[in-house]
Amino acid sequence: MNEQRLEIKALPGYPEEIGRQLWMMEDIRRDLLQKLQGLTQEELDATEDGDVTSIGALLYHIAEVETGWLHFDMLLRKNLDAELEPWFTAPTRNEQGEIWCPPGESLERHLERLAVVRRDFLEKFRSVDLEDWRTIREVPGEYDVTPEWIVYHLIEHEAHHRGQIFRMIGRMRRQG
Repeated sequence: MNEQRLEIKALPGYPEEIGRQLWMMEDIRRDLLQKLQGLTQEELDATEDGDVTSIGALLYHIAEVETGWLHFDMLLRKNLDAELEPWFTAPTRNEQGEIWCPPGESLERHLERLAVVRRDFLEKFRSVDLEDWRTIREVPGEYDVTPEWIVYHLIEHEAHHRGQIFRMIGRMRRQG
């Protein structure tokens, strides 16, 4: 009998503790990408019950939050790397602060953005050792944060929005 093996492994190339957390990020992403297969443009851009947040907006938001925490909070930079800037040309929130982005961007473009951001994230984390993992970054006027907490937050953040996306897809497909 082929039973599924449920265990957490460390991503290779990182200290064990860090690699295990990064594996969790990747596991959440795998589930999300699998559920997005076959999503139509109409489903990607659809909103529910007067809400302005679409699945496309959530995908854009997930990528923007991941790269923002890395560049602005962990690395304490003022700007994104030049190769990332073209991926974030639209605001991620409307004037009321709701998660939003212009409709019409293809699923392929959203998936490519998520992949580019994740590659950048994992590459920059290769230089993080266990001491740096718990070293406080001071974000002036806002908070102090460690890379460990950033990864925890990104796991929680993507899992939350993944749940929203799954619910939205399920509801649309039951109604459609």
